[in-house]
Amino acid sequence: MSTSAVLVANGEKPVSNYAKQLIEQNNIRICVDSNLSFFQELDIEPDVIIGDLDTVEINTASPKSTIINEENQNKTDLEKSLDYCIAKNIKNIFIIGATGERDDHNLANILIAQQYSDDLNIEIVTNFFQIYFVNGSKAILEKKYRSLSMISSINDNRITTSGLEYNLSDQKLNSFSHGISNRIISDKCLIKSEEKLILFIEIE
Repeated sequence: MSTSAVLVANGEKPVSNYAKQLIEQNNIRICVDSNLSFFQELDIEPDVIIGDLDTVEINTASPKSTIINEENQNKTDLEKSLDYCIAKNIKNIFIIGATGERDDHNLANILIAQQYSDDLNIEIVTNFFQIYFVNGSKAILEKKYRSLSMISSINDNRITTSGLEYNLSDQKLNSFSHGISNRIISDKCLIKSEEKLILFIEIE
């Protein structure tokens, strides 16, 4: 099985060309429970539909789609989908539709993705940002002039950057707002972090 997949959750529908290209071009497409209608709007069949199936109109699903009914109420459908990817050794994950509807869901989905980033290479794609999770270091290529924000839940997280308008050198963020609204000024930007770090990079 492919080592890359796009997961479409039931939040805000994507409008960027980048998000739509991910759905069209990725060869493993996973519908996170109730967003089957979005695949149908694009005339694309999901490969897998996974969740507790409490909202999806399963009778309208393509017979080619694999339906996995996971009724564990202790986990969200996004967690179940990420567990599936780990079990199938799918390492590179693009998540679309994880934000934009409810603020509590937005925050929970970002934190869930950060938790799973120990085992998976995850990128959340919203209508405004590409959200990445740094566990050590990350090179950012060909995103010159885009805004970049960093948020760390660890107070003493030591961070070193290059290629930004305001760089850090083995420094911690003084507050949650300290890393907001920086800017990439190089074709190659490097972020190093001792602890988990969430990156928000402006989408074109």
